[in-house]
Amino acid sequence: MAGEPKRYQQFFAELKRRHVFKVAAVYGAVAFVVMQAGDFLIPALQLPETFASGIALLLLLGFPIALVLAWAYEMTPEGVQRTDPATSGQLAEIVAQPRASRWPAGMAALAGVLLLLGGGWWALGRGTSIDPFTVEDSESAVAVLPFRATGEELAVWREGLMDLLAANLDGVGNLRAVDTRAMMSHWRNRFGEDDPSAEAAVALAGDLGARWAVHGQAVALGGQVRLDARVYDAENGDQVASTTVAGPPDSILGLTEGMTLSLLRELGSGRDVGDHGRAFTSRSLDAVRAYLQGVQATRRSDWEPAIESLKRALELDSTFAMAAARLSEAYGWRYFAGHPLAVEAGQHAMRFADRLPPRDRDMLALDIRFDQGRAVEALDLAQRLTSRYPTDPEAWYKLGEVHFHLGYVLGTPLREWREPFDRALALDSAFLGPMMHLMDVTQRLGEFDDFARYAELYFQYDSTSREARSRRRVLDIIRGTPEDSLAALASLADADYEELRQTALASFVEPALAPTFSRVVYEMTAPRHPVRQRETGWRFWVNLTEIWRGRPAAADAALDSAAALGINPGSTARYRLANHAHGFGKPAKTAEAIAVGYETGLFNSPLGRWALGSYYLYEGQLPTARASADTLQLIADSLSAAGDSIPAIRARGLADGLRGLLAARRGRFEEAVSILRRAIPRSSDLGQWLTGNDMRFTLGVALAELGRDAEAIDVLDGGLKGAAYVDAPTFLLLGQLHERRGEREPAIRAYSRVVELWRDCEPELVEQRQIAERGLDRLLAEGRPRTG
Repeated sequence: MAGEPKRYQQFFAELKRRHVFKVAAVYGAVAFVVMQAGDFLIPALQLPETFASGIALLLLLGFPIALVLAWAYEMTPEGVQRTDPATSGQLAEIVAQPRASRWPAGMAALAGVLLLLGGGWWALGRGTSIDPFTVEDSESAVAVLPFRATGEELAVWREGLMDLLAANLDGVGNLRAVDTRAMMSHWRNRFGEDDPSAEAAVALAGDLGARWAVHGQAVALGGQVRLDARVYDAENGDQVASTTVAGPPDSILGLTEGMTLSLLRELGSGRDVGDHGRAFTSRSLDAVRAYLQGVQATRRSDWEPAIESLKRALELDSTFAMAAARLSEAYGWRYFAGHPLAVEAGQHAMRFADRLPPRDRDMLALDIRFDQGRAVEALDLAQRLTSRYPTDPEAWYKLGEVHFHLGYVLGTPLREWREPFDRALALDSAFLGPMMHLMDVTQRLGEFDDFARYAELYFQYDSTSREARSRRRVLDIIRGTPEDSLAALASLADADYEELRQTALASFVEPALAPTFSRVVYEMTAPRHPVRQRETGWRFWVNLTEIWRGRPAAADAALDSAAALGINPGSTARYRLANHAHGFGKPAKTAEAIAVGYETGLFNSPLGRWALGSYYLYEGQLPTARASADTLQLIADSLSAAGDSIPAIRARGLADGLRGLLAARRGRFEEAVSILRRAIPRSSDLGQWLTGNDMRFTLGVALAELGRDAEAIDVLDGGLKGAAYVDAPTFLLLGQLHERRGEREPAIRAYSRVVELWRDCEPELVEQRQIAERGLDRLLAEGRPRTG
């Protein structure tokens, strides 16, 4: 005879008898459906995004109540009544049922609980459509919203008053203004060109993490301009203050200052005003209007009009520091980071930096350090900016820029470059800079689905510029039909030099695109281009591309073509020496290059002397290489005495770097590691990545020789990819290190890169490619099932 059921068996039997399992299953399934339906109904009914979280919370809280009620009550023909206690034998009868009868109820209840918890996690984590990067201290965050502006003559002030007031308020006391670029991006995404209600506008400010929202209007009446502003509590939407100023149209700057002071008093920061109230220090209304037009053009990434407007602002007021700072940024976008025009405008702004508001002053300081290649300082500033202004897309973008352009110094792994750009794009979905660099990074990582996604997003905002045509060409080659790819390649023959350069940059020297990249750079040497551009095409683009692909004879022929044009003999000689220093030169031509170097004064420059020292190092003339390092030190001392500190620091870094390479060559690897870790940050420069990558590669080799494989991998993986001389050797060494550590997948990827990059290499490098091929075969064989 079976014994009395155990206590836990009686408990589960009671749950089944009272239909608790059934209620749990049904409740969970229905709750899940309700929460999912909210995803469609909330936007359609224009309900607030927090509605979904509220419903989910109610459903979660209601679940235990439903279970308690199911336990305590039951439905009978007479209505809802309390459940009677189990009679003798009822529980034993349920326990005695076969498992096939008992288990389905319990499994259904478990499924219901999982559905409820999963739906609740999704709904509560869903939040709003705004990416949750909020101001560090939300109690002090103020969002200035676009003003309503009536009348065509006030159109520029719709965004302009937002810009003026945000700049005036930011940094006063503990106030932090939500970035206006992020504000306009989310405003357009949510409202388009509509004029929303004050309630909806303030809700957006709250979603962006602001404590306060400033909203208002500008009206032209009877020859007067009236500005109304209201301050709202962004947490509950209540209006807490208002202010109105009025005056002639040409007094709008003064009116804005008065409004700022009034708002500061209302926000409790009046005692901290000091000289604030007019961060826009220009007293010229026309200059400020031109500046605002330029800023609004930059938000659309419309660089030519932006540059023209900002130049006009500076022509009207040469002391207008914010206009100069924005002009520097616009030149950097239009051309490239560190372009002479960008540097010149940045230096102009620095002369009046004390007139800039705190955020702009910090941004300018970051730009200056970035342009000078001061990587460690630039990284520190960028990180502090993102901490201080976490809703500022430009701050995140600049952090990504530091990693992207100075990563060979900082050693940041390529995959980590993505986060700052993704954050910038989350804050401003129309920000083209992050889109472009995300295309570069994903392409380099071989993540072509993501590359295509970012490219299509980019084309929504720009489909006609040189940059857009270049990106479209690369996308067609990577992801297009065979017809698209052939058409993209054929279009190279009609592209001008600048578009070809953009296409080369858009290819980001991805090994899978090496043949295409070669097509592009050879097209840059076509007779239709001016002779100076053709010379640069041969000397820089073709020479380094052929070295990168393992074709030194073709690189040598490219330098012959550059020399024949006679434009820049010293620079051509430097590249000949650099090629030879990596084992890719011919003795007779190298001797000619040394003679040309002395004739042109090449070796009086830090980069020229580095090239000469590297050549002697390769030749095994170690005392002469050491003498070149000493000469570099003398050049640094001379530059320092002349007061030119940044070039002096770089020259000193190059001297140390050459000593580090020399120590490694002599087998003194501990000494090499110590010297190179010190030298790499000091020699950084946007234009000196070739020398920086030599140092980083040698540092990786030294660490590997010391058996410090993990450190070596970090160092090698953090170098700038696309480095002509060391890309393939870096991938080969990475493959060997990963294989040595038993890390199969990364080793396969690294070996594959070597094989892919040097697929068409010249005979002298075939043996190195074969080392990678054998490693790849070994690792792939390990993954195959054994037979027999």
